[in-house]
Amino acid sequence: MKAGVNQRPAQPSPEAIPSHSDFGKGEIAPAAENQNGAMRTDTLESALETATCLWEAVLTLRDHPATDPDAIALALAIRETCNAVGTADLRLTVVGWTGAVETAWSAVADGYDLCFDWDFVPGWIIEHIDWSDPAHPTIRPEPLRQHTDSAANAGPVAALPPSLRPPADEGN
Repeated sequence: MKAGVNQRPAQPSPEAIPSHSDFGKGEIAPAAENQNGAMRTDTLESALETATCLWEAVLTLRDHPATDPDAIALALAIRETCNAVGTADLRLTVVGWTGAVETAWSAVADGYDLCFDWDFVPGWIIEHIDWSDPAHPTIRPEPLRQHTDSAANAGPVAALPPSLRPPADEGN
């Protein structure tokens, strides 16, 4: 588990979810195997955790924006993308950002005082994703700088909204 990531909830009963060995490894094997065919579970689990954090952050930014205009503009842009490409395609696009987020996290993890899932990932999305083309949200070549004037930026959001965290009753 990444440092700074909130603790995982208690595991459901074994009857509710099949064991890890029951999942079809054939679907993920080409991406998760090394040259000798051995599974790199630490890398795979890290990438899966990052991908889920990304998707959760996109949904939170879309469905629970802060009340400031930049956060609302971002929520509307994400909704427009969902309408243009569909949720399944957007989810696959977001999964494609996993490597970039892990690279960015590895550069700052030792000195980052906040948590990975509720602070770093949403902030990375806000600073690095260009939602201006609803059919093709992309990683910006240069991230937006926080504390800049939103009118000077091409993207819908210029700074991290102050209330990105979900309500406390979500338990994360």
